[in-house]
Amino acid sequence: MSDTAADPDLTDRFGPQPADITAELSSMLRLYAIDAEELFFKWESYVLSMGSGTGADDIKLSLDSVRAFKKYVQAQFDKEMRSKARMVQSNQAAHRTPRAPRGVKMEGGMDMFDGLATTPLKRKLESSKFGTPQGSKTYRVADPLSSPAPFKTPSKGGAAAPPEARSITPFKTRLNAGETVSLLNASIPKAVLPPPEDAPGFEHRITLQFNTELKKFAFRPMYQKLAEAAEVADERIDEFAAALQEHHSLPDDAFGDPSVVCHEPIVAVGRICSDALEGRFNAQSVLLESSRMTGGGARTPLKLDALNSYAFFPGQLVGLRGTNASGSVFAVTQLLDPPPLPPAASSPAALAAIASRLDGRPASLFIAAGPYTTDDNLSFEALSALCDKAAAQKPDVVILLGPFIDSDHPLIAAGDYDLGDDGDDGAAATLDDLFRARIAPLINRISHSLVLLIPSQRDAVSRHPCFPQEPLKRKQLGLAGNVKALPNPSIFSINELVIAASSADVLFHLFRDEISHNPPLANAPNRLTQHILQQRSFYPLFPPPASDSLPVGVGATSLDLPHVRLADLVGVQPDLLILPGSLGAFANVVDGVVAVNPGPLSKRRGAGGYVEVAVGAHPVVGVKTEGQEGVKGEGEGGRGSEGGEGEPVPNRMFERARVEIVKI
Repeated sequence: MSDTAADPDLTDRFGPQPADITAELSSMLRLYAIDAEELFFKWESYVLSMGSGTGADDIKLSLDSVRAFKKYVQAQFDKEMRSKARMVQSNQAAHRTPRAPRGVKMEGGMDMFDGLATTPLKRKLESSKFGTPQGSKTYRVADPLSSPAPFKTPSKGGAAAPPEARSITPFKTRLNAGETVSLLNASIPKAVLPPPEDAPGFEHRITLQFNTELKKFAFRPMYQKLAEAAEVADERIDEFAAALQEHHSLPDDAFGDPSVVCHEPIVAVGRICSDALEGRFNAQSVLLESSRMTGGGARTPLKLDALNSYAFFPGQLVGLRGTNASGSVFAVTQLLDPPPLPPAASSPAALAAIASRLDGRPASLFIAAGPYTTDDNLSFEALSALCDKAAAQKPDVVILLGPFIDSDHPLIAAGDYDLGDDGDDGAAATLDDLFRARIAPLINRISHSLVLLIPSQRDAVSRHPCFPQEPLKRKQLGLAGNVKALPNPSIFSINELVIAASSADVLFHLFRDEISHNPPLANAPNRLTQHILQQRSFYPLFPPPASDSLPVGVGATSLDLPHVRLADLVGVQPDLLILPGSLGAFANVVDGVVAVNPGPLSKRRGAGGYVEVAVGAHPVVGVKTEGQEGVKGEGEGGRGSEGGEGEPVPNRMFERARVEIVKI
C-alpha cells in the first residue's frame, strides 16, 4: 500500500500517483513538518518560478520533477533558516550592553564620544563625493517596424540578465503557433475573418458604452483615511445583509449579533477574517466580523464542524445561521446562499437592430493580457505577432490588458533598457518614451478594429499605483484614435453584451488564501470565479497578500479602500468576465457567465496565448449567422420570445459564443 492511502490529502491535492512519487511527497511532509495543502502551494510556486507555464498542469509529476522540486524546497528552507539566523544575530547585537573605551567614564552620557577619533568607515564616508557618475547612459529610439534588436548584456551597475534566461525559448522558434488549446461551444462556427472588402467597418457594426463613471477613477491615490475605509467596509456588510434578507424573505428578528449569547438560532451577517495577520488561513482561524451597526464591529470565532460544504476566504461577505451558547464561539449550522445579480438582458427591438448592423456575421473579439515579452528582452515579439494578426484579420474589437511595460521585468526593474540605434540622445528618456517607441506603433497597426486598453498595477507607465486604477493617457502615449483607454477594472457594453474585465490576479490570490471542504464546485477556477460573481466585486479578498509572499511573476494588489466600491459588479451579471492571471488559461461558463482567463501573451520563458471570441445573433431575433444552424435558446423562437416585443430577454451569451484559447 502506498503512502497516499495513509494520507488522503495528498491524493486530493496531487491526484493518484505511483508509489515512488508518493514516497517522495510523503517524505517531504515529514521532513518539513507541513501538510499536503502547503506542499501543493509550494509545488504551484515551484512551477511558476520555473516559468514554464501558468499552472501545475504545465509540469507533469514524475520522479525526476519531484526530486527537482524537493531540491527547490530544500533551497527555500535553507534560505529561510539563514534569514532567521541573521535576524537573531541582529537582535542580539542590538541588545548588547555598550562598553566604554578604556579610560572613558560613563557618567557624562554620550557626550564622551565627541572627542574620539573618527573611524576609518566614517572617514571614508566623509571624504566621498556623492556626485553624478562620469559614465552616462544613452537611449536611442529604433524603428519599431524593423527586426528587434538582439539582447545585450546589461552594463556594469545594471541588473544582470536572470540566470534562467539561457533556457528561454526564442519567440521565432516557438512550437505549435496558432494551435487551439481550449474551446468552448465547438458546435458554433468560427467567425470568418477577415471580412469581405466591401463589408462595413467596426464603426458601423459595434457600439461601445461605458457602464462606469470614468471621472471617479481619477482620485488621489494612496491618500486613505481610516474612518473612510471603515465606513466603506461597514456599508458593504449592511448592503449584503439587506440583499440577503430580501432574497431569503427573512424577518427582521431573524438577524442577531453573533458575539453575544444566543441559544436560539439566528442569522449573522459579516465579513470572514483570520485570527492572525501572519500564517496561513485555516479552518481553526476563521472569525466573523460584524458591522458596527449590527454587532459593534466585533470579531467572533466560528465553529464549522456542522457544515458539510463550504469555501471561505478573508474578506468574504457571508450569511450564517447558528447559535452562540457560551458567548465565545458561534456554531454555524447553515451557510445561506448569497443573492445573485440578475442576468444582463436586452429588448427584442434592440437585439433586432444589432443583428441588422451585424448583417449575418458574428461579432468578433480578440482578448490578450500582459506581459507581452519574455524576461530576456524588450522586443515585444508576441505583441507584434498579435497586432499583425489583428491588423490582417480585422476583428471588431481587440481587448488588451496590462502590464504593457512590466515594472517587474528584470531589465525594467534595473533601468537597463535601450530604445534603439537611430533616435536622439536619450539622457532624459522615460518609460513613456519606451512605450511610444516600442508598443504604440505595434498597437497602431490595428486600424480596422476598436482597441480597448486596460492597465495593470505592474504597468510602469501608469501613474496610479493602486486598485482601482485610472486609465492610461492615450494621447500622451502616442496611441491612435480607434484606441480607447479604460480603467482597471472596467465594465462596458459591446452592442448588447455586458463585459467586465480586470487585470488584477485575483484568481491566484483567492486560490492562495481560500479554505474549502467538499465545495459545491470542485473545479477551482470555476469556484473562484463564482466567488467574484457572488460577492459582486472584482476583488473581494481582504487583506490582499503581501508581495513578498507571492511567487515570482505573480503581481500583488494595493487596495485603495475608500474607493474600492469602484471595483463592484453593479446592476447585472456580466455576459463576459475577463480575469487574466497565473492560474492557467481557461474559458468556462459559471452561473450563466462566460469566464475567460487568456493567460499571458508572453510567459517569462516563452510564448503564451490569447482568446478569440465569436458571438452570433440572439436566437430571439430569428437571424442565423454564417453557417450557424440550430443555435437556439428555449422554445421555438429562442428564450424570451414569448415575453412580448418590448420586454427584455436575457442575453444568454454563453449559448451563442464560441471561445477559443489560441497559442500565439
